[in-house]
Amino acid sequence: MNIKDLENFESVRKMLGELNLLTRSVNTKLTYLKGLKKFVEYKKIQNLDEFLNEVREKQNQNEIYKEYALYLAGLNLAPKSVASWISALKKYFSANGLKIDIDIPIKIFNVHEDTLPSREELKNIINDSDLRLKAMILLLASSGMRVGELHRLKIGDIDLSKEIPTVRIRGLEAKERKSRITFITPEAKKFLIEYLEKRKSLGEELNENSPITANERGAQMSYQNLEYLLEKAFKKYAKKIGKRYNLHAHALRKWFKTQLISAGVPAPIVDRLMGHQRYLAREYELYTEDQLRDWYSKGMKALFILE
Repeated sequence: MNIKDLENFESVRKMLGELNLLTRSVNTKLTYLKGLKKFVEYKKIQNLDEFLNEVREKQNQNEIYKEYALYLAGLNLAPKSVASWISALKKYFSANGLKIDIDIPIKIFNVHEDTLPSREELKNIINDSDLRLKAMILLLASSGMRVGELHRLKIGDIDLSKEIPTVRIRGLEAKERKSRITFITPEAKKFLIEYLEKRKSLGEELNENSPITANERGAQMSYQNLEYLLEKAFKKYAKKIGKRYNLHAHALRKWFKTQLISAGVPAPIVDRLMGHQRYLAREYELYTEDQLRDWYSKGMKALFILE
């Protein structure tokens, strides 16, 4: 049974429905589905809805949950994977009215450390990419957006009339369901305009609801395809350490934060631009767009890659 097949079951659709209320992260949903797929393979389940009915009759969800956690712990997986995958089973049960009453503590530590890309490495990656990917990498690097947020971005969400364009991340599209603004550099703006002009020249009729990340037909590119293209570009310049590569597109958020803080932009401002949650920040740190743009402009030079 593959991941797509899981969504044929009503019980799985209920779990995904609850996740939609909590997060817009495609990665989170995919991680939960992977955890559920592993569970199906472990238990050799043919029909998840029928399996769930059997669990309801026996009320043995705690026992099953504990068995699965012990099974995963014995597979020599990264602790984060174990924690995420048993969380998937817990969410699956709870979304279908079965409460888990036991807690299984798992110590989380990083087995692999991503390397922060250098400016030279980013320059090489961008120079080796086509126009579309150049624009996408520069958008991510200069805004602190998540890949999933970039994927859902529309042309109308970016104010290209300004020298330092404003990017509006809609609350329904953000991972934490909180709207915010961030900015992109004039460098990123230049390549984005070139990319949009190229799409127009190929006959695409663009409007404010057109996707920023489009396929060759002008339709919304899938998240999986966007992630694949980004990771493929980074992999060319990465070193393989064990089973993993040390450079990833997701490290661009870390690069963004490191560059701005090193340039003297206060961490709370950077967190606001990135959409990081901080205790009471939403209630007490009410920065205006002009204030955020002023701070961004002070550290912006550190975000230039090609110039």
